[in-house]
Amino acid sequence: MELSQSFYEFCKEQLFAGGLEELRGYAAAGLVGEGSECFGYDDDISQDHDFGPDFCIWIPERIYQENGGRLEAAYGALPETYRGYPRSSSRQTLIRRGIMTVEGFYRKYTGILHIPADAKEWFQIPQGFLSVATNGAVFEDPYGEFTRRREYLLAYYPEDVIRKKLAAKTVAMAQAGQYNYVRCCRRGEWESAYLAGGEFVRSTLSVIYLLNKKYMPFYKWAFRGVDTLTELRNAAVDLKAFVRLEDSSKNAVQKRILIESICNEIVCELRKKGYSTSNGDFLEPHGNSIMSGIQDDWLRSLHVMADYD
Repeated sequence: MELSQSFYEFCKEQLFAGGLEELRGYAAAGLVGEGSECFGYDDDISQDHDFGPDFCIWIPERIYQENGGRLEAAYGALPETYRGYPRSSSRQTLIRRGIMTVEGFYRKYTGILHIPADAKEWFQIPQGFLSVATNGAVFEDPYGEFTRRREYLLAYYPEDVIRKKLAAKTVAMAQAGQYNYVRCCRRGEWESAYLAGGEFVRSTLSVIYLLNKKYMPFYKWAFRGVDTLTELRNAAVDLKAFVRLEDSSKNAVQKRILIESICNEIVCELRKKGYSTSNGDFLEPHGNSIMSGIQDDWLRSLHVMADYD
C-alpha cells in the first residue's frame, strides 16, 4: 500500500499532464479491490506474482466516455519500474489496476450501477464482494463520488439484512456442527465429518463477522481478518483449535466440546445484542427467533437458510 501511494505521488503530475489537467478534479486515486495488497496482507510470499507499484484511478462514466482513452494512454506511459520494483504486466493486474469508472468498479462487486436501494438489493450482495469493494485505501478524491459510495457500503448491511444472514448462518452452524458433525463422528464417517466441520467453520466465521458488522473476506483471508475483530474473540480462538484437530475417534469428544463452547458464546452474543429471545444452546431455535424480528416482507418470506454468501 505504501509503495503504491508513493508511486502515485511520484507520477501523478505526469499522469494528468498534456491537456488532462482538468481530469484530476474528477479522479479518485487509491488501491482498492482484489489482491492481498488491498487488504494489507502482503508479505514476502506475495511478491511471487502480480506485485509491484501500481494504483487505481476511478472517474465518472461520463468523463471516461470523453477522455478515458487518453488517460489510459497516459497511465500506460508511466515508468516501468519504481524504487527497484517492476510494475506487473499480467492480465490479472491489468484488470485490477489502472483507469476505471466509478460506476463500473462498484457494479463489478455489487451487480448494480447504483448504491443498494432496498433490503433485497443489499441481501443479494455477498459479504466477500462487499469486502473487496471497501478494502484498501483512497489516496485522494476531490470529486467525492467514489468515496460517497464507499462510505455508504462501509456503513454495513441494514438491520433486516443482518438478521436474515445471521438466521441462515446460525441454523447452518446447528445443522453442520451441533447435529451432523457429531453424528458423522459416531458412525466413524470421518470424510463426512470433515465436510460437516468445514460447513460449521465457514458459517461460524460468517456469524462472527456479521456480529462485528464487518464484511467477511475471501475464504483464504477469513481467519486472518478475524484476528482484527473485537467481538467474539474467544469463539475465534476455539474455532482455530477446532480446525487444527484431526477428525478422528481420539479427538471427537474434544471437537464436540469446542463446537458447544463456540455455539454457547454465539448464543450469548445474539441475546445480548437483541437478535434472539430463544433459550438453550442449540442454535436452530435462535435462527428462527432472529427471523421473527425481520420487518421486510420479502426477507421474512424466504427460507430460514436462504443466503447469497
